[in-house]
Amino acid sequence: MSWFYRAWFVEIRREEVVEPLAEVRVERDKVVIAVDLPGASRERVRVEASEDYVLIEADGRVGGLGCRYRKLVRTPIRIDPSRVRARLVGGVLVVEAPILRREYREVRVE
Repeated sequence: MSWFYRAWFVEIRREEVVEPLAEVRVERDKVVIAVDLPGASRERVRVEASEDYVLIEADGRVGGLGCRYRKLVRTPIRIDPSRVRARLVGGVLVVEAPILRREYREVRVE
């Protein structure tokens, strides 16, 4: 095998982390995040959420080659991480995060 083919073979076998395209929109009572994850399966997708961020990581196969996806999305408004839901449909991950409602109560002054 010549040096050219060895270098090419090593290059295509190396796994790189890809930052996928994402769309973030605020609806009336939730933030919706749509992320392109072509070749990813539901079992290989991981989603973590906090009040300000959603982290998406996945492994996929595109054109017979493995790839890793990683996307950190800062939400435009605080969300309730305990109520976040995600579904993978046709290579697009849709994350729905309810907006965090702040409750105020009256405090008695002594």
